[in-house]
Amino acid sequence: MTPTDQDQAILENAAAWLRRIHNGDLGAEGQRTFRAWLETDPRHTAAMDLVTRAWTASGAITDKGALRPDLTRARGLRLADDQTRPHRSWRRAVWMPPLAGLATAMALALVWLWNGAVSEADYVTAAHDHPQVTLSDGTVMRLGGSTHLHVRIDPLGRRVDLAQGEAEFEVTHERLRPFHVLAGGLEVRDLGTRFTVSSHGTQVRAILLEGAAEIRDRDSGRVLLNLSPGQQVDQDGQGPVRLGKANLAQVAARQDGRLLFDDMPLAQVVPEVAARTGIVLRLDDPALGAIRVSGSYRADDIAGFLAALARLHPITWRQDANGDYRIGRRR
Repeated sequence: MTPTDQDQAILENAAAWLRRIHNGDLGAEGQRTFRAWLETDPRHTAAMDLVTRAWTASGAITDKGALRPDLTRARGLRLADDQTRPHRSWRRAVWMPPLAGLATAMALALVWLWNGAVSEADYVTAAHDHPQVTLSDGTVMRLGGSTHLHVRIDPLGRRVDLAQGEAEFEVTHERLRPFHVLAGGLEVRDLGTRFTVSSHGTQVRAILLEGAAEIRDRDSGRVLLNLSPGQQVDQDGQGPVRLGKANLAQVAARQDGRLLFDDMPLAQVVPEVAARTGIVLRLDDPALGAIRVSGSYRADDIAGFLAALARLHPITWRQDANGDYRIGRRR
């Protein structure tokens, strides 16, 4: 194989990698394989730089991940070496300096690949905190109480791992760098979107507020369904994915730090309060779980919520030494 053939093969491989990154098909194992490929040969990193600039400038990659021959010839895409001078087209759209040394090649290519380095952070909120965070890519996160998530943004993609709690994401859309939120067994992929994701125990819910989003299986990356605004998807553990209509009024109430219940059984209110606030409500009599609860209440005032409930229903409540609230039947 001639040096030119070798260059073309490397460029074709780089184009295929870029297509997979754009489509969100890498996954954790794919990202490890990709990084290993980059480290194998400095020309691989240089090739990624070339094909990314070419694609951004003129769409020089086909839907199957191959370089378009016409644009490849027109732009003279080629990895320079010690015996060749860099090609400069009259449009100056693509340029690669000669690989005079490993350090120079890596430094120049990594200007694009690791632009600004990796941004990575953990976010943890207290039960009554609802902070707003702007990420390095411009995406805005609005975090709920008792939330723990990890964010990683690098030149290959943007990923949020939601361990518990809930968050709303107003995503800055980037065609070549998808935004993923992983929670439980689901992955939510941004398609120009504002959405919320919650994870409480084994219960995971995603609600699309604006735009479009894909729901994928976290392990396989397989697309399960596409959400439209106003729709929500639920999953319990590894159970089936359930598609339904979202309660947008409840979403708005959560953003305002309130609990909104619409004819909800008290048995369902108890875990909802625990998930939102970290406060435990205990029913002395399981039959009290049938009481229907409606209204909007401050999430940081559970005592006020219970006092209002006691005015409407024959119950009493008290706080025990552990800080839990016990709800009993009024005698």
